[in-house]
Amino acid sequence: MRDPRIRLQSGALPYRVEKNGKIRILLVTNGPGKRWGIPKGTAEPYLTLSENAAKEAFEEAGVLGEISPNSSGMYRANKRVGLVEGIVEVWVYLLKVEQVLDDWPEKSRRQLKWVRPEEAAATLREPLLAKLCLDLKRAER
Repeated sequence: MRDPRIRLQSGALPYRVEKNGKIRILLVTNGPGKRWGIPKGTAEPYLTLSENAAKEAFEEAGVLGEISPNSSGMYRANKRVGLVEGIVEVWVYLLKVEQVLDDWPEKSRRQLKWVRPEEAAATLREPLLAKLCLDLKRAER
């Protein structure tokens, strides 16, 4: 049974493989001028966690692609919304980006940047995300 005080989220770690075989990871801001992270959001009851992660990647970053059906891991974090602080549990799914859209729902609220896996690992504070970035680096040609 889930602890009702813990909010369930899923997120996508979007990446692309360039023509030269190098991998780039897409980072998004969590709002105007805020921290860099991955697209993530509250799990919708009508979607699987992987479908929810893909939906968040579309809404927050305007990317579409092949989402892994299996999670690459989970982390927990403290999150403050207004005056209320709580714990979120984030299940992370790899998203191989196949299409980058010119327009998407949260375009005006987010910044995006494609970075090398090493830079993504250094930027993302969560150890699981850093590990996944470095794992993708090892998969480069």
